[in-house]
Amino acid sequence: MRGKQGLSVSDKLLLAAYELEERGRRPFSAEDLVVAAWQKFPDAFGLAGYRGDDARLSYPDSNRVFAEIMGSKPIRKRGFLIKVGHKMYELTEAGRGYARHLSGLSSGSPSEKAALGREIEQPLRKLLSSKAAEKFRNKRVDEITFYDACAFWGITPASSAIELQGQIAKLEKMVELAREAIQEKTVTFGHGGHSFGAKDLDEILEVHRVLMQKFDTEIKIIEKRKDERRV
Repeated sequence: MRGKQGLSVSDKLLLAAYELEERGRRPFSAEDLVVAAWQKFPDAFGLAGYRGDDARLSYPDSNRVFAEIMGSKPIRKRGFLIKVGHKMYELTEAGRGYARHLSGLSSGSPSEKAALGREIEQPLRKLLSSKAAEKFRNKRVDEITFYDACAFWGITPASSAIELQGQIAKLEKMVELAREAIQEKTVTFGHGGHSFGAKDLDEILEVHRVLMQKFDTEIKIIEKRKDERRV
């Protein structure tokens, strides 16, 4: 059920978690979230019976937060939040996207539709939802395989050096053009699509950099195929 501002309890908790990550707390602890949620929405997360006339002078209700993140409530059921360690959590891509959408609604300036051509939008969608990017976000870089990296770059282990160089140049140019198009705005791919912004584009480049380092040996093997592929 949504409150007076059109935000449910889960929505408010998601916004508090998103702001924690924006401040560099990623992952964050359950206690971090208890305090952040209470500070942002004291009426919703203040301890009942101790609120007084000013909700800001209340105490945080940790049980209210724990019930949302440890049970089968929407924030977990919809895959917006994942547990990454003992009492440690972080938002998923879907969670961050929905939080950005909620931020736009609460500020009165909803996300704009991305003014990107199909030649940029389609591969950008694939990059943001790729296995390599997902594992990177969830601090599982060790689990990224070379096949994940190849899918990220749009090549195969049998690709030539020219193919690899072309795909890397394409990726870097695509991110550059997307960055120019959206500037610092938060945009969506379309009606009902996930929101994304400049930080997500920066993340793509960071994943690319990490993959280049992680699979340096495999890349050098591909680069040696320059002469072999000439006809």
